[in-house]
Amino acid sequence: MEFNVQEELNKVPSKPGVYLMRNAKDTVIYVGKAKVLKNRLRQYFQKGAHNERVTKMVSNIKRFEYIVTDSEYEALILECNLIKRYKPKYNVLLKNDNDYPYIKVTVNEDFPRVLLARRVENDGAKYFGPYYSSASVYTTIDALNRIFPLRSCKKDIREGKKDRVCLNYHIGLCSGPCGGHITKKEYGEIVQQVIDFLSGKADYIKDMLERQMLQHAERLDFEMAAVYRERLKALNMITEKQKMASISEDDFDVVAIAKNDVDASLQIFYVRDGKVSGRNNYFFPGSGLEEDAEIVVSFIKQFYDDNKFIPPRIYSETHIEEEEKSLLSSWLTEKRGYKCEIIIPQRGDKHKLAHMVKENAKISLKNMDVKNFDSLERLKEVLELESIPLRIEAFDISNTGDSEINASRVVFEKGRPNKKEYRRYKIRTLDGRDDYRAMREVISRRFGNSEEQLPDLVLVDGGLGQVNSALEALEELDITVPVYGMVKDNKHRTRGIVSESGEFQLNKDPDLWRFISSIQNEAHRFAIEYNRKLTEKRYKKSALDDIPGIGEKRKMNLYKHFGSMQGIKDAKIEDLLKVKGMTKQAAENVYKHFHSEEVD
Repeated sequence: MEFNVQEELNKVPSKPGVYLMRNAKDTVIYVGKAKVLKNRLRQYFQKGAHNERVTKMVSNIKRFEYIVTDSEYEALILECNLIKRYKPKYNVLLKNDNDYPYIKVTVNEDFPRVLLARRVENDGAKYFGPYYSSASVYTTIDALNRIFPLRSCKKDIREGKKDRVCLNYHIGLCSGPCGGHITKKEYGEIVQQVIDFLSGKADYIKDMLERQMLQHAERLDFEMAAVYRERLKALNMITEKQKMASISEDDFDVVAIAKNDVDASLQIFYVRDGKVSGRNNYFFPGSGLEEDAEIVVSFIKQFYDDNKFIPPRIYSETHIEEEEKSLLSSWLTEKRGYKCEIIIPQRGDKHKLAHMVKENAKISLKNMDVKNFDSLERLKEVLELESIPLRIEAFDISNTGDSEINASRVVFEKGRPNKKEYRRYKIRTLDGRDDYRAMREVISRRFGNSEEQLPDLVLVDGGLGQVNSALEALEELDITVPVYGMVKDNKHRTRGIVSESGEFQLNKDPDLWRFISSIQNEAHRFAIEYNRKLTEKRYKKSALDDIPGIGEKRKMNLYKHFGSMQGIKDAKIEDLLKVKGMTKQAAENVYKHFHSEEVD
């Protein structure tokens, strides 16, 4: 039954709840919550000042559904769960953040270890972070291992159970719990010192190490004094890296965003025990037209939903409506088990810190864009395009003779390859080699998919023939997109960009030359990689396998030269000798294999 939007809107109750927007394929493309469902849903379908992203989303809505809840608070919880489940295209999504690791202290073990962890799990261990990079975690763990003699092995060690100790014990990097050289209680005291340090309480540990160093020196035990001296050096190294700023003696997070016309960047600083102990940056492509508050609220919902470390205060540089702020604070308080406030600082140290976080977000956004935008702006100028080509799609045709014809599409967004958008196409309509018809087919198939975003520029590997083939396919679909060819010189190096109006020689502009060359090489690499896999799969077993003198290389060269098994069978000895790597004896062996009845 056809979904009538206006009729369905009349049925929507004036209650709080969650709504789901679906497209023609019945895929959920947006999830939202509302205090009054009827009012919120009507807003989408009224003519008004929607931003470009919402306008595009509404044009793709074929039906909607909703779930009524008892309160807006319940709607918030359900919304978080549904966004996590469906990952809708038009929601501001926080990507699965595998790049930001944690330090894990396995207090769920009798003799805990300190490890790097990619995600927080409900396993009874203690987690600290997230940290900015894996390198920073490994540096910290390495220093901790030099300061605190904890085990790093994977042995299942129990108190009272003795085993041989390893080298780490003999060089002072482990206290030897496997050999019974330390009790569980004594070992636990060291573990607590590690936890205190990771919680930002390093001062008393420093005092303790200095005191022990001096005590050993007074006893003339200079060997142990040297050990504690090295531990102090390691402690000072990592504490200096952690002391970025001193605000006040408490724990909180600070979030701020920066935007351009296309994208948004969000920076979060982690302040522990009054010191900025770490930060992360999150990039939201295509969210530059979203409201600042919508991005921040979406981030808070997704980031803290699975995060076990919710601080007592979260400072936001972006203004959030009081009602939404109060709702989020209640939700975070329940998840934390203790009070959690969202605060918009207006003055003082917190306001200054929030401003600093925003400046860092701006820098991250600028660093993300500046290098690539120089080339994109130059490309716009050279090709006389209407706008900067933020999305470029490049196509390449690859084949082995008359067989294994396929095409590749690579996508560059804002000058960077987006490998999630790469596609491969096995050509369906050809029996023999015809690169122009192959290009028409792949362009027709790609742009016949109305669900995909149109690029700002199409680049094809080849000259005017390939350009015209692509344009013919686009014309049949009534789609207008700029198309240019990437041509190579006689040494198979990228030479220029070609269209009906002529060719731009890239050696006039080295930076643009490098950029276009990287696109052409990537498209070719992606196509040839697939072609090679298909060829190897097809010809792994063949009638050539039992011929003396014909190994894998000669077999592949024969297929490449003749294009098919029939071509090899029909070849004369003189034709076979033209194949790369063939000897007279090998050529005679191939000929005799297929023409044994003709040979005496």
